[in-house]
Amino acid sequence: MSSKEQVNNNDNTKEVLSKVVGTVRASNALAAQDIEFYSTLDKDIANSVDHLKNDLLDMINSIIFSIDEHAPTIESGKDQLEGQDWRDYTNFIDNLFERADRSIDILNNSHGINNHHHNNNNSKNFNKLNDGSQFQYLEENINDTNDHFDNKRISKPQLTFKKPVDNSESHPFKPLLIQKPNALKPLEECLKLVDEDTNGNIPSHYPQPYQYEIENQEYNHDILVIKDPIPFKSWNDTEPIWIDQVDQIPHLVQDLSNYKELAIDLEHHDFRSYYGIVCLMQISTRDKDYLIDTIALRDDLSPLNKIFTNPMITKVFHGAFMDIIWLQRDLGLYIVSLFDTYHASKALGFPKHSLAYLLETFVNFKTSKKYQLADWRRRPLSKPLLAYARADTHFLLNIFDQLRNELIKQNKLASVLKESREVAKRRFEYSKYRPKINIPTVYSPIEKIDPWRTLMYQYNVPLEKEQLVKELYIWRDTMARRDDESPRYIMPNQLLISLVAYTPIDAAGVVSVNTFITDTVRSNSKQIANMIKNYLTSVKSNNNNSSITSMNNISIVPDQVTKTDILTLSQVRNMFVQFNGLEKKYSEEAIEKTKDNKDIIGMNQSKFLGQLTNNKHIISYKENNPKIVPETVLQSRHEAFIKLIDESNKVEYTIPVPNEEMSFATTDTSAIESSTNIDVIPSIVTEEKEDMNEIVVLKKVKRDSTNSRKKNEHKSENKEPIKIIDYSKEKKVLSSKRVSEEDDNSKKKKRKFDPFSQIHETVKAAKKRKNITKGRNVSFKR
Repeated sequence: MSSKEQVNNNDNTKEVLSKVVGTVRASNALAAQDIEFYSTLDKDIANSVDHLKNDLLDMINSIIFSIDEHAPTIESGKDQLEGQDWRDYTNFIDNLFERADRSIDILNNSHGINNHHHNNNNSKNFNKLNDGSQFQYLEENINDTNDHFDNKRISKPQLTFKKPVDNSESHPFKPLLIQKPNALKPLEECLKLVDEDTNGNIPSHYPQPYQYEIENQEYNHDILVIKDPIPFKSWNDTEPIWIDQVDQIPHLVQDLSNYKELAIDLEHHDFRSYYGIVCLMQISTRDKDYLIDTIALRDDLSPLNKIFTNPMITKVFHGAFMDIIWLQRDLGLYIVSLFDTYHASKALGFPKHSLAYLLETFVNFKTSKKYQLADWRRRPLSKPLLAYARADTHFLLNIFDQLRNELIKQNKLASVLKESREVAKRRFEYSKYRPKINIPTVYSPIEKIDPWRTLMYQYNVPLEKEQLVKELYIWRDTMARRDDESPRYIMPNQLLISLVAYTPIDAAGVVSVNTFITDTVRSNSKQIANMIKNYLTSVKSNNNNSSITSMNNISIVPDQVTKTDILTLSQVRNMFVQFNGLEKKYSEEAIEKTKDNKDIIGMNQSKFLGQLTNNKHIISYKENNPKIVPETVLQSRHEAFIKLIDESNKVEYTIPVPNEEMSFATTDTSAIESSTNIDVIPSIVTEEKEDMNEIVVLKKVKRDSTNSRKKNEHKSENKEPIKIIDYSKEKKVLSSKRVSEEDDNSKKKKRKFDPFSQIHETVKAAKKRKNITKGRNVSFKR
């Protein structure tokens, strides 16, 4: 390409880019406005918007037809935005971007432009084998025009399984092992049911069959040695081997046993199955790539345990967190001597930990994102899907070599192997038998006690609607188990929340609550409507009962009794059992300690209190030595008590009674004499016995005038003497102003002399000037 053509291309690129940027900005600004509102106000705006919509839709359909002639057209309308056609269009756009990116890289490499921006500081030393090489792309030399976006429904493969799928969870998950190769513990010990722990946190379960082997068997010693990375086979010159027949398995096992490292990966589908289905297994050696149809060979892959549990063969996975669960749940396969490249990338501090990042960084290979959510149940698989599956393991052993060497250099290999062992020990368990405490090595599909509350927090559902969310969640889960479908296929979360928000009470309302209604919800719309109607009725009745209770001030529990004071029947029985145990223990110890004492006789048993209430003797305890109190001591105590009561009855009390006939003098001596006369009362008054049955009547009592006189005299004594004022000598109120000023000056304190005042003298602050009121003329001049 000449320099003139290159300049023209750059100018065209800049012009296209400026137009695209302007279009995007205009569309964003338009989307920020309420177009529908303005369309309702002006017919010209509505017609213009409709015209533009049709033009844009025609352009989109033309772009789709230019890529795939068999692709369906996208219909107009707001309801079509959430359909499958628009999701297909986004996939088309992603495909175009990937092709454009690939073309730009190829163009840059053809002109000698080095495009190794992926080699950052953490990985620049690992890419020596591929320095200067071009990026290789997944879709090179693959014609996949007829394989895109096939929306035909697939018959469920689980209907053809030899062993039907059981979603009832009637028992804990039992391992599918028939034989246990490379075992340190026999299979019989591993298939024994472990009882529930004493705290009830871990229900009964079957242990992980290979946990002991994973923890105790050593890795191959070659993993501890730094070696030159072995180059991978050419991507374009090799083809994967497809295995879907039982007679191919023995040859596969024989071939895999000749290698010390294997790269393994799985493809899983969980949208049309409750637990999920392992659809494909990829195994790569240094020379070959195998693609195993795990749907066709679901019940015939147990011979692979001979290879997978061999500690001398290192199994390399990337992100085996779920692969370990899927292998044991569907295929009955277990992994010993696992190396997880995900944990290796974390230990080395890479900025990203995905397999796509490792492929781009270490082997200059770019995979495609559009196949991540592909339906791997399809048979036969298309060429792009086969290539995508093969790429996951084809380069992984070479990446493993480079990561292992760097881990050994940084002394981090031991920690990565430890993390890999923890992943390999993971155990699958049904949700019904999941542990109540967090155990990292146990996985269950539903790990929370109340999983519907997660939806409430996510969508801000009020707490008063929790019962409805719970009922719909349980109904969805029940239908998913029955039909072996995922809960989100039966009823997506958005649809469930819409039903809770709008609460339709008829079938028509249920199917119109959202633009996207699943087949299961549509066919059971009447049942869902009745469920919501019953919920609303119960809520209304509860509100009425609570209002009536509050109006009548009816309290089920008395005011004096709180809810914590009420005991259930089980609590009463538990207390009764504990009390009987204490009573029995007490009686046995008492009898043993006093068995030599002949005075102790048999005691009657009470149903509740036993010997605590029917003792005929009084026993004293001193230094844990029970002794019966003799009758003489009890008799002396009784006599002393009677004597004390008699003496207390003989005590005479003197009650002061005022004498109304006495006259009191005004002097102090007469008051004293009168007070002495009050205290002298004839003995006849005290001898009269008080009648306890007499009715006490309050009578008016005449106040003694002497008391008031004394109080007045006392007050007068405390009062200050009256001050006599001589007005002739006092200051005159109507005096002149000078006199008052002199008085004020005289009141002022004289300033004292401070010999040190000059030391602290400083420049005084300037006085604040008052703002001069300025008129309009001054303001105008300024």
